[in-house]
Amino acid sequence: MTDLKDENSLREACRVAQERHRSQRHLDDWLKRLTEWLQYVASVNEATFTSPKFQKELWENETVSATGQGHIDVSRVIADPAIARQLWELKQSPIPADPLECIQWFAKAWDDIETRVRALTARRPRLKMYRLFASLWPHHFTTVAHFHKLRRLGSAMGLIPGLEHRTALHQRVLDRLAEVNDQAGSVEEQMTLPWLLFVHFIQDESSDATEVAGDKPGEIQLNPLPANRRRRGMTGIGGGLSTVLGMLEFAKDGCKREDFIEHLRSQNPTHTRATLNTNLNCLMAEWGVIRAEGDELQLTDRGVALLETGDPEEVSDWMLTRILGFDNLLVMLRAGPRLLTEIVDSLQRVNPGWTTNFAPTVLINWMRYLSLVESAPGKQVKLTESGEEWAARVTWEPGVLASAPTLSPTNEMSATASEAALATTLPSVASILATFPKDIAFPPHLVARLHAGLWANARRHFAVLTGLSGAGKTQLARCYARGLRGNGNADGAFEIVPVQPGWHDPSSVLGYISPLKNDIYVRTPFLEFLLQAQGDPDRAYTIVLDEMNLSHPEQYLAPMLSAMETGEPLRLHAQGDAVDGVPASIAYPENLVLIGTVNMDETTHGLSDKVLDRAAVIEFWDIDVDVFPGWSTTRLPTEHASQVREVLRTLVKQLRPVRLHFGWRTIGDVIGYVEAATDGGVLTTEAALDHAIYAKVLPKLRGEDTPRLRTTFDQVESTLRTRNLIESAEKVAELAQDLRHLGSARFWR
Repeated sequence: MTDLKDENSLREACRVAQERHRSQRHLDDWLKRLTEWLQYVASVNEATFTSPKFQKELWENETVSATGQGHIDVSRVIADPAIARQLWELKQSPIPADPLECIQWFAKAWDDIETRVRALTARRPRLKMYRLFASLWPHHFTTVAHFHKLRRLGSAMGLIPGLEHRTALHQRVLDRLAEVNDQAGSVEEQMTLPWLLFVHFIQDESSDATEVAGDKPGEIQLNPLPANRRRRGMTGIGGGLSTVLGMLEFAKDGCKREDFIEHLRSQNPTHTRATLNTNLNCLMAEWGVIRAEGDELQLTDRGVALLETGDPEEVSDWMLTRILGFDNLLVMLRAGPRLLTEIVDSLQRVNPGWTTNFAPTVLINWMRYLSLVESAPGKQVKLTESGEEWAARVTWEPGVLASAPTLSPTNEMSATASEAALATTLPSVASILATFPKDIAFPPHLVARLHAGLWANARRHFAVLTGLSGAGKTQLARCYARGLRGNGNADGAFEIVPVQPGWHDPSSVLGYISPLKNDIYVRTPFLEFLLQAQGDPDRAYTIVLDEMNLSHPEQYLAPMLSAMETGEPLRLHAQGDAVDGVPASIAYPENLVLIGTVNMDETTHGLSDKVLDRAAVIEFWDIDVDVFPGWSTTRLPTEHASQVREVLRTLVKQLRPVRLHFGWRTIGDVIGYVEAATDGGVLTTEAALDHAIYAKVLPKLRGEDTPRLRTTFDQVESTLRTRNLIESAEKVAELAQDLRHLGSARFWR
């Protein structure tokens, strides 16, 4: 990404943006029309300026910026002679030369006009006011009429908005661009340049962007997701918008996830942890106002704007393009008021999975909270003025979800072909490997085996990784999940679920209805991730079941195993209606990847045929000590590191035939132990290595008396004595004696 804080990079970005826009979006035509408009505004006399005809042009003209949702009715403002007179007087007033006084002058001018306008309009027409101010004072305003977009640009340029008035950022952006451009160009080129930079270097032009640049210069168009990629409705939150704003207030300066949850708990002491997590998930997935970066939570630009203004319009782009049914409902009411029962019926046709009125009712209630709909006579619902403005932004035909097909001998083939569609868009093994961190080395053939095993079936994307403990099975699953998203972008790509002993039923993973309050569903991270995957079918979601055989998978995964095999809906609970936002059943997500890691010892369970028949089992035991990434970063002197490496390499080779060797975790622990023990010269490298092997390698030595195990113990003892690792050698000698005289040996006696 271009660094707009760097002067040379910013200068080059300005040149590139202008060239691209000239070829793609008719910049010269825009500049010509803008020049003509600004000259016209500057040339009119007082009588013309204060006339209703000119005032209508001034407020409604879209030459400066075609703002898209700028349909707030300002007819009463246009007809008010006092506002026209005040604007004329401001236009004739001298602008202070001092930068600080200039900022204060525009702040006062804006606030004075806004106060008058607010008395005559239902809502603040900020976008139109920006266009008006830019038309009257083009040297001091850009054509970026959306303030939160200007804020994103300013932040990228290193101009962090302070406590100044919102009009000040326009001047600061223009001043910064003037500093880096020797030939600033005409006033029209200066005021349009920020918009070009935003379009080409700030705005996300990907298919997932909620807004994209329109065909007209300065125009914003919505970019709707197809129905099958949208969030399935909304979750009810008590208190509506005011509650959302309260949650944003706590997170406005950034906070830890756990601190945020505790804040919600203090506001709602009776809510369960699962409900509080659901509220946070709603702010991220249903509102788009909070993003998570690891354990840190930050407001998005949309969230900052919503908190600052309290105006639901700041989230209109997200609601209209990302929430299933939102655009359908608004378009439905454009034709006039409808009975509530008719609306519910229509929304249930949008999503055949809404078999009750629960989800449609929640959606309608949110429309009320956002002041988009209101009651009408005869138990009807109609659009408010704000609702009509939102509905005007829907320029597409709202989509609907297709009914889930019932698999039968006649349609199973076509269903399988449909389910395989995701696999055709998967990245190649080579591109997945390219996303792996440089300090992690897995053999390409191993990643290829995992990839093939997961995607050999159209729906059952399930693999079990077994083999050497500490060899990186979980790390492999994590890296693979990142790679499926491309370029290592792991945001929401995977969820690691540590399996616990005692998981005897599906509630451990799929949650359950609270036995104390039947309107509360106790959610799990597994369930949250599963619902997220089901709502975003075009991208892969990977769940890693760590140590999956600490309990019986065929018990706690029973509904999952059945649904992935048959294609029938995955049942979550037995209630007909959704409970606490959790539906009774969902279609099994074809984009869900399950990877289980397995260690076989006395604390674990074997895998049943029910599990093995559905999973690709991938076993890896061999590791290459020399490619362990830690060798390049160790603090040990080269000769000491070589000594440690040679000993570990030899031990792995000798222990491998009886599968008592060790993985990268143990190698890293041995290196770390030797580093810590030799710091300050307390121990020699030899003594530290002796202790480390005794502590990290020998405890796993065990077995019944066989010629192979005897040979192994003898070889290991010889290696340790040759290296003068006497304490470890004596322990192995004891184990060898036990083997010969007792018939078995184990480190723990």
